[in-house]
Amino acid sequence: MPPRPHRPCLTAETGRSLTLDSGSDAFDVLGGEGPPLFLGLGPEPAALSLWFPEAAAGAEFVERPETEAALGPGFTAAIPGNFHRLTPGELAPERFRTRRVLAFRQNMRLAPSFWGPILARRGLALLAPPQARPVVWLPGDEHGLLLRELEAAFAVQGLTARRVPADPAALPGLLREERPLLFFSVNFRGLDAHGEAFHLLDQAGVRVAAWCVDNPFHVLSAIKARFWTRLRLFVTDRWFLEPLRRLGAERVEHLPLALDPAFAAPGPLPKHLSSLAGRLLFAGRSAFPDKAGFFAGARVPDDLMAEAREMLAVGRRPHFGWWLERLGVTACWPGSEVRRAGLGADESGKAWRVLCLHRAPELTVIGDEGWRDLLPGADLRPPVDYYGGLAAAYREAACGLNVTNMVLPGGLTQRHFDVWGAGGFLLTDANPGLDIFSADLTRPVTFQQAEDIPELFKRFADDSPEKRDLARAWRNELLTRHTYGHRVAQILAAADLERPRP
Repeated sequence: MPPRPHRPCLTAETGRSLTLDSGSDAFDVLGGEGPPLFLGLGPEPAALSLWFPEAAAGAEFVERPETEAALGPGFTAAIPGNFHRLTPGELAPERFRTRRVLAFRQNMRLAPSFWGPILARRGLALLAPPQARPVVWLPGDEHGLLLRELEAAFAVQGLTARRVPADPAALPGLLREERPLLFFSVNFRGLDAHGEAFHLLDQAGVRVAAWCVDNPFHVLSAIKARFWTRLRLFVTDRWFLEPLRRLGAERVEHLPLALDPAFAAPGPLPKHLSSLAGRLLFAGRSAFPDKAGFFAGARVPDDLMAEAREMLAVGRRPHFGWWLERLGVTACWPGSEVRRAGLGADESGKAWRVLCLHRAPELTVIGDEGWRDLLPGADLRPPVDYYGGLAAAYREAACGLNVTNMVLPGGLTQRHFDVWGAGGFLLTDANPGLDIFSADLTRPVTFQQAEDIPELFKRFADDSPEKRDLARAWRNELLTRHTYGHRVAQILAAADLERPRP
């Protein structure tokens, strides 16, 4: 009977336990011709010559010092005497081209910050280095969040924004054709869980940035390695700056949503949205897509949800931070425990929206069928294409209504910019994120409690000099300081990229 494989358990870079695999199947053959080069030896170095006969005559290898120390002196003693140790600095491109490279498959799960740059260097060694161009890569397709707005804004700054596949496996082929100045991801699209895409781009000299438009800890719950701490990171809600810095984020900035001036372009009102004059309009989903899948396994305690509803009734905000504290969630990353707090915040946000919409007079809702159960008897209209009629609806209604979710404690929504930009008038709950605007603009149009909405709408339902002056001031403020062009200028400055000269 063959001996049982040796499968030690080590602590991975993220602090989680990882049992090491053994056998020839634990290695990926990355190609190449020539003597073997092992990137990681696995837990049984003495058996490598049996699994890979070409190594019997000798091989080169790189091993992470911390892994070798954790495996103990017996591991070091078992390394064949005709194996030659290399340092990462000795892995020049030519060595990768003239060796048969075999990589221990669990390297990126065990220590991605050590192995990621090495694997990326190996991948780049096989590519001809094209010249860097004034190009920004935006991973995603025609349905990608904010890609249309970012394309236009980067163009204003003299850069060509190019959409690229969000599949990290496409990167080597793309890098063979060009080297962009910046890889800009929305919500980590195009970046894999262990950071292979990041390290490949980083080794290629491409700056990598990510904008967490949604709750960053929800986004990071799918990330398994610390590479994200090295990104140029942006968040729409400044509440997350300090928690992210405490977890090691090296460069993180507040970057709110903004106005796309093109959104307000004149266009016809869709027929199913007729008769909006004099109405208070809310446009939005009853729940975000695949909510059940994202929060699978998470539960909200009934007593805490009851407490949250009591807070909402008096205008207090049981937001994401409140749920973290009340649930005792101390580890926002790594892992998915943070989604428990996210579910509580999202359910609180839903309760807040329903509470406010029930109190809203002359209400029309543009949204999905999920609203029928939440708002029986409401004037519900089918969804409208964001770029094909929503701006006209905002202009036609007497006022737009914004009710902010609790998943972002101080985040703004796109409505905060779009309604004013389209020529409409917005009533909104008093969200802390509104402090990027002057109190003279925000104070007249905000409400603290759902009961305040009828009186506020009565004040602005009809045309008046005050309403016209406020709408004009809001639109001027947004166009002067809060367009996506302004946000892209901040992104380029944070990435140490100058605007190209004409």
